[in-house]
Amino acid sequence: MQQVLILMCLFAMGAGIWLGTMEHILKHDGYLGRSVIAVCIAVQGLATLLYFLLRGRSVFRGLVITGALGIMLLGASAVLRISRAQHFEGFVLVIGLALLLQGVLTLAALLRPRRQAAAR
Repeated sequence: MQQVLILMCLFAMGAGIWLGTMEHILKHDGYLGRSVIAVCIAVQGLATLLYFLLRGRSVFRGLVITGALGIMLLGASAVLRISRAQHFEGFVLVIGLALLLQGVLTLAALLRPRRQAAAR
């Protein structure tokens, strides 16, 4: 499960960077707000990745859990919005589903009971 989570974090980081870059190139109305969201997506991917690579420093645990809930809400919102939109944008569906999956995997990894050292 952790390997899939790492891949999802890398995907989210790449998606956030891509979305932010495209917002600044296209500069449609409201692009600054969407750019902030794109940065948050990339930062959450990085924070989750670092949390697991650094063996779970407890200082970041609450932030990573909060971020996981945030990207799950963002992903669900994106999926619902694109399913009702007149113009279907496939990348929104893919990124939204990926954010949902990353959030679920993050919460599953962080909230599962820890094994005792003697049981290993």
